[in-house]
Amino acid sequence: MSYYFCIVGTRDNPIYQADLASKPAGFGRYNDKHVLQMIAHSSLDVVEDKQFSNNNAMYLKAVDRMNEWTTSAFIAPGNIKFLILHEHKLDDGIRNFFFDVWELFVKVMMNPFHDLNQPIQSASFDAKVRASARKHL
Repeated sequence: MSYYFCIVGTRDNPIYQADLASKPAGFGRYNDKHVLQMIAHSSLDVVEDKQFSNNNAMYLKAVDRMNEWTTSAFIAPGNIKFLILHEHKLDDGIRNFFFDVWELFVKVMMNPFHDLNQPIQSASFDAKVRASARKHL
C-alpha cells in the first residue's frame, strides 16, 4: 500500500511531507514527489469548500479523487490541513492516523520557538508519524 501524507499551513505551504509507502518501490509511475504534491494541493479548493459545509467536522473523509488516488483530509484548529493520498478505502484507519498526527502536531506547536507555517524538520516527529502510519494504515 502506498500513502503520501502532507501537512499544509495557513498560507497553503507544505509544512511536512512523507511518503508512507509500505513497499520500497513507492508510488510506481507516480514516484516523482512533485506529482504527488500537485495531486495533494489540487484538492485544497475542494477541502476548503467542504470545510464549511460539514458542520465544522475535523475529519472530512475522501474529498477528491484523481486517477487512482483518493485524497482524504483533516482540518486542525487554526486552519491547518492534513492531507493523505491513498489507493484503497480505509476510513477508520485514516481517521485514527489523523488524530494521532494531530496530537503530535500540537506537541510541536507548543514549542514557543516554532512558527506555525515553518516546516517541521524534527526527526522524532517524523519517526512518530511513520510509526502511527504503520499502526493504522
